[in-house]
Amino acid sequence: MLEGRHFQFRPVLTVFTALGLAILIALGSWQMHRLSWKQELIAKVDARIEVPPIAFEDAVTRAEAGEDMEYTPVKLTGEWVPEKEAPVFGSLDGKAGVYLFAPLAPQSGSGVIYVNAGYVPQSTLRQENLGAPYLAMGSQEIIGLFRTREIASPPASWFRSVQKSVDGLWFMRDPLLFAADAGVETIPFYIDRFAVDGALWPKGGTTRIDFRNKHFEYALTWYGLAVALLGVWLVFSLPKKSPDGRFFA
Repeated sequence: MLEGRHFQFRPVLTVFTALGLAILIALGSWQMHRLSWKQELIAKVDARIEVPPIAFEDAVTRAEAGEDMEYTPVKLTGEWVPEKEAPVFGSLDGKAGVYLFAPLAPQSGSGVIYVNAGYVPQSTLRQENLGAPYLAMGSQEIIGLFRTREIASPPASWFRSVQKSVDGLWFMRDPLLFAADAGVETIPFYIDRFAVDGALWPKGGTTRIDFRNKHFEYALTWYGLAVALLGVWLVFSLPKKSPDGRFFA
């Protein structure tokens, strides 16, 4: 296969090949890192999702102490605070709508706790106002999953607004932003409420717990492209000598 070939160092080709290999290998390694993270996330959710709920206050205490409490079932009792809801743009089963984040005044403590009460379709929003049509008055026991405020990292943060739109929609699940706009006090944690029997909207129990995991295939693709690029470099660096003394790939 190498008969009749002679190595010729091509500086420009080598520099661009080295840069390409560095990028492709870095992308493959990043996908392997994502694979490890995704496997840990899936294992964590599977282990926690079915356990009995603990008091939300206990989960907050443990989270503030540095323990990872994401997706832990929690419960909290309190009353809805009217006219302070924050609709966050989203979709469910491919249909646009909002996730209604409503503040709950707990029986103990000060401030409010935001609860993702669930999904409301856009078609329903055109017919009714937020708040009262959906949230019952009086003492409520909320059961759901413990979540931490959403903080977008680059490059997503370059395109996602942290401000409320002119029509009142938010695009980040961040109770600190909602509270600052509503003039109330809260903490950087919230509850994704479970589905409530007999309640059509908001539709609870929509937390995403089935995670797609294709990172190993993606890593193989990037590493495979790196090998292919190296092969191209070898072909052009080992040209074949023709009978008239010229070299060609």
